[in-house]
Amino acid sequence: MNICVVFLCNKNYLNKFIKSYNELITNGNYKGDVLLIIGDDLTENEIKKLNLNIYIKKFPNIIFPNEIEKQMESVRKLYDDRAIKKKFQWHKLHLFNIYLKKWEYILYLDCGINIYSDISKIINEKEKNRLVAHSDTYPTYIKKLKDQFDVNKDLFNKLNNTFNLNVDHFQTTIMLYDTDIIKENTFTKLYELAKIIPISLTNEQAIMSLYFILIKPKWKKLNVEKKENEILYDLVVRNKNKNKNHILLKYKL
Repeated sequence: MNICVVFLCNKNYLNKFIKSYNELITNGNYKGDVLLIIGDDLTENEIKKLNLNIYIKKFPNIIFPNEIEKQMESVRKLYDDRAIKKKFQWHKLHLFNIYLKKWEYILYLDCGINIYSDISKIINEKEKNRLVAHSDTYPTYIKKLKDQFDVNKDLFNKLNNTFNLNVDHFQTTIMLYDTDIIKENTFTKLYELAKIIPISLTNEQAIMSLYFILIKPKWKKLNVEKKENEILYDLVVRNKNKNKNHILLKYKL
């Protein structure tokens, strides 16, 4: 199986990448390819000086037209002020660049993610022609995709009339996908969709969910409770899972 674990960072997240990379190799027992995608504030030479056994790919920072960016910045605050303070999250659109098709499968991990044990249990969840990712509404499944957009904007009504937004959606913290889902125009389609609908409360996450659930349906929900005493991945430790072993965790135990 031809697989690559992919991280993506700018200078602010470089130390978090190094931490997660080291845990991937040690705790995760991973011996395959690793790719780091970087932005404008880092150079390949800077990364090479770290002497890590990785591939490096630089893509230019994603920039939106001024009028679109102003609309993006005007959305209401959800978790934090990410529309203004976390614009580099849009760099995740490059995960669907045709460059990544040199591998059969991609496991994307956010920099800073905590890796506690063998990563192969996550990789084994791969599925042909699918994007496997954790539900963003786990474990209650109450909120829906519509809650990822600013409902106070006039554009929301048009969006809601075009798509059935009363569906579950996924996190972009970890994503495991068959690169067959990447087409020549996938990156461009995601970028253009973000421009057409500049009312996402979660930057790239809402746009990717909209695209891979309703426009080009590819999402499969990650079965995080695969075993009775184990959680494959979660954002945080839930009370119901506090005595279970976690393989991946966004925020520390």
